[in-house]
Amino acid sequence: MNSGIIKRLIAVNMLYVNPSSTNQIRKKGRKGKQVIRSIIQQYLLSGVIFLVIYGATMILIDFAKLPGYFTYYMALFALIGFSQSLSTIFNVFFESKDLQDYLPLPIKRGEVFIAKFLAVGMTIVPFLLPLLILFFLTAFKSGYSIVFAVIGAILLFLIFFILLFSLCSLIVFGMTKTKLFRQHKKLFTSLMLGFSMVVSVGGILAINFTQNSMDHSAGAADRGSLAIFMPFYQVMREPFTAKGILTFLALLALTGLLLLALRFFVVPSLYEQFSDEGSRTVATKRKRKSNQSLKKQLASYNHQLLKNPNLIMQVLTSSLIMPIVMVATMVTTNPVSLATLGTKFMGVFFVCGIVFAFITLNQTSFVSNLISLDRENFFFIQSLPLSLEKYLRQKFWVGCRIQMGISGVMGVLLALALHFPIALLLTFTAGILWGTYLLSLYFFSRDYRLLNLTWTNISQLFTRGVGNYGLMLWMFGTMIVGAILIALYVVAVLMNIHPVLLNGGVMIWLAILSGGWLWINHSNFWKKLNS
Repeated sequence: MNSGIIKRLIAVNMLYVNPSSTNQIRKKGRKGKQVIRSIIQQYLLSGVIFLVIYGATMILIDFAKLPGYFTYYMALFALIGFSQSLSTIFNVFFESKDLQDYLPLPIKRGEVFIAKFLAVGMTIVPFLLPLLILFFLTAFKSGYSIVFAVIGAILLFLIFFILLFSLCSLIVFGMTKTKLFRQHKKLFTSLMLGFSMVVSVGGILAINFTQNSMDHSAGAADRGSLAIFMPFYQVMREPFTAKGILTFLALLALTGLLLLALRFFVVPSLYEQFSDEGSRTVATKRKRKSNQSLKKQLASYNHQLLKNPNLIMQVLTSSLIMPIVMVATMVTTNPVSLATLGTKFMGVFFVCGIVFAFITLNQTSFVSNLISLDRENFFFIQSLPLSLEKYLRQKFWVGCRIQMGISGVMGVLLALALHFPIALLLTFTAGILWGTYLLSLYFFSRDYRLLNLTWTNISQLFTRGVGNYGLMLWMFGTMIVGAILIALYVVAVLMNIHPVLLNGGVMIWLAILSGGWLWINHSNFWKKLNS
């Protein structure tokens, strides 16, 4: 094995780990080694942030006396690490599509795969670093010296990392060998990436909920332990007992077995598997519907544009993770019940729905990029004897309905969690749908104004115009302005102003503003399409 070649291959594969981040770095004018250095610095920074944030919360817990919480944290970071490895393996092994490029080069197969596996491993480690603190605290609080606690924590961390990485690789690559995966590759990939997002968000919420619900006093009650992670607790709690030593040896043996399985069952077949990827075509019969109208054909085409797994993953993570985390944090931190609120708050909840729609819809949403997803097909459609306005209106409603579904479902879940009365639930949902419609008109016309039909990575569409800083400003600005407006409205309601006059006046102003926006949008966008 040539260590120099492996280092260069690792650097190349680091570019595939997170294509969106790589493109952002390149846009800053960095090239060559500067890009690789920036990517590595980002992961180092992520590791430090994870250590500081989670370490600060974990240091308050006496894990030596609370095996339940020990196994809980292990399960949490195992899930986060597993979910991250799914998306990383997908990008490095599937999206890179570079294995065939190495065939004519004087590079051994082993060097290629070692580099790829190391690149994947380097991106998982930052999300597992809090386990170092977990292992160290357990040994130290059990009465062992700092030196032993540090060495033991590092050794057990390496064992856990290898176990997790090997198990994840065996699952993912084993699944990709199946005929079912090849027939439904997009579906399986979407499920894997969706699982990655859900687990990442769920991990943050679980930590937040645990810290808010736990009593850190000496007599704090433990939670139920997870048997699968108890061997790690035994090793750090009682390392020199017969049980501790046997458990440690068993973990070493299991690690060796998984590495052997990876070496003999996964690596040898990878080249064949990926070499066939480009030439293998699964025999599938395309379903054709006779006498299908043009409207239905275009609707089907627009839905097909949105079935790219990478697109779905990046849209959901870019536009929904922050709202989900913030809303769920609010619910779990200070759980409240709004079941006693009366109908005089109906106007307030309608405005809350509009603000909620503004939080969940931005430049990264489906409707905000649907025109640009046409790529070169857009020119072909323009050449047809087809009204561009009618085509874009149909495309708009495809994206708008999807966004209404996403925001609506999130809003209903929030309403159920906070026990909204049925009248307020209905007005809140109506506000979400109306706000989504108005804002979808803006972002859809923005997509046409900043049309990009030559993009190579979906992140290029997300950063058009104001870029990522504008996206963050939009999110936080919407929340701040929305919170101020809602607070003023609530104060007015509590001042016992006549509900009909107050809510009626607010609705009239909303109708005027909405009508003005609809007229502006029609005049500056839809009307010009026919000229």
